[in-house]
Amino acid sequence: MSKKSLPLTLYQTLEKHAQEADINNDEELKDILDKLASLNQKVEAFKQRAREKRVEKAPNVFPLKSRKPSNTQ
Repeated sequence: MSKKSLPLTLYQTLEKHAQEADINNDEELKDILDKLASLNQKVEAFKQRAREKRVEKAPNVFPLKSRKPSNTQ
């Protein structure tokens, strides 16, 4: 299961409430959503740097790259 950051969870929740007309979809909400999206990008970048540092400190650990299925038979 993929772990969501708190800013992403808040963004998705606010967006859902706006779509369901529970809250006003106004400029203030758009500003909050923009800030949450920006914060989420920063959180994801920080998490990526932490993963990279973890790999650097553990020389016997190699990052797994996603493999595309081979078309050769």
